Amino acid sequence: MKSICYLLVSLLSFMMISCQSSKENSERFLWKNEPSHLLTKDEVNQEIAVKMEKVKKFLNENHLKGMLLNRVSNFYWMTAGLADNQIELNKQGGAASLLILDNGEKYLLSTESEKDLLMDEALRDLGYKSKWYSWYETNPVKDVRGDIIRELAGSGRVGADIDLPGTININEKFTHLRYQLTNSEVKKYEWLGKQVTKAVDDVCKSLMPGMNEYQMEAMTAEALSERGIVPTVLLIAVNQRIYKYRHALPVGDTLKDYGMINVCAQKWGLIIAVTRFVHFGPLSKELSDNLHKVAILQAEYQAATIPGASINQIFENCKKWYAELDDKGEWMNHHQGGAIGYDNREYIAYPGNPEVVQIQQGFAWNPTIPGAKVEQTIIAFKDRGETITKDYDYWPMINVKLNGKVYPQPGILIKDPKTGKIVTQKTQTIEAPSEK
Repeated sequence: MKSICYLLVSLLSFMMISCQSSKENSERFLWKNEPSHLLTKDEVNQEIAVKMEKVKKFLNENHLKGMLLNRVSNFYWMTAGLADNQIELNKQGGAASLLILDNGEKYLLSTESEKDLLMDEALRDLGYKSKWYSWYETNPVKDVRGDIIRELAGSGRVGADIDLPGTININEKFTHLRYQLTNSEVKKYEWLGKQVTKAVDDVCKSLMPGMNEYQMEAMTAEALSERGIVPTVLLIAVNQRIYKYRHALPVGDTLKDYGMINVCAQKWGLIIAVTRFVHFGPLSKELSDNLHKVAILQAEYQAATIPGASINQIFENCKKWYAELDDKGEWMNHHQGGAIGYDNREYIAYPGNPEVVQIQQGFAWNPTIPGAKVEQTIIAFKDRGETITKDYDYWPMINVKLNGKVYPQPGILIKDPKTGKIVTQKTQTIEAPSEK
């Protein structure tokens, strides 16, 4: 009788543990498929319709019969992130192409091995027709895609975002169509910004001295993957490497007192950039001072990023911002960031950059001073710049007063070096030099 009771108790305990484990796993993995709650079908169709009108206008203005899209970024953009032509994760070009004609006809150009998946799972419902070729018919000797394009477009000029026989590479001009986000893209971007930031914050929260950079890299990749997000940049550094290098790839050094996680990560083709730091024990005065400086610089960039603003003027102003913080010339040691969206940076700010900020355009500024950086992703709205890489309750914040407004910036997470517990920090308020 006792053995039966023990068996029943053990079985009940196992069931309870299994249920709890299942619950934890379901909570840990935020989603396994597309988050269908995010957009309605009508919103997705409207996004694609807006982009079709942009492409038709582009074709008309450039006297083109059609446009061929092979780059992964453009493939994602044109299909609202519903279709993915990326097989090799380290390549800009994809395994299939889209051909958009000026009469509204849309074609998938691909090998037979790719067409069924892309047509069945997305493109047929989006109104595409398939034109396929054998895998061996695209090579340096002969590329049949040129023949297929002539068959579909006739003698008309066809643009492309890659070098392809029978087309004109016009990628640099086409890229501009991606800059202004649609309303549904904004919704996706805001969701993505929250998830990427939460992933990075969670990793920082779990770091302990003794871990190495490769472990930190793996933890970050896993935290993103759990959310269906893919890292496109993964920079990890610890200790003095953070002070010495601006772009620190992991080399396996062991975390002692200071760790950095810097990512760009994408879903639906949209990319978020964010950097966070964790420190074990109190910050030195030098590090604290440099952190305040980059927080002020980030606030300056955010305040300047309004629709219609000149990128060249923002770049020229950054020289003054650094000088006001007694770091004249520091801007020369690392690029300052720029526009973001379907690329890690659609463009960066540089001398003479002719671009202007567009409404509902993404930006990621990343001012740095040795040992410190603040990198956020924002969207430039008509009346404000909204940070979409917002932190959670436990993260220390620095409120920067600038031009009569407050710009919250992330501080450095401080943890006890022995227990690993987060040290509670009060929100700091500092003033930009122009406020003093």
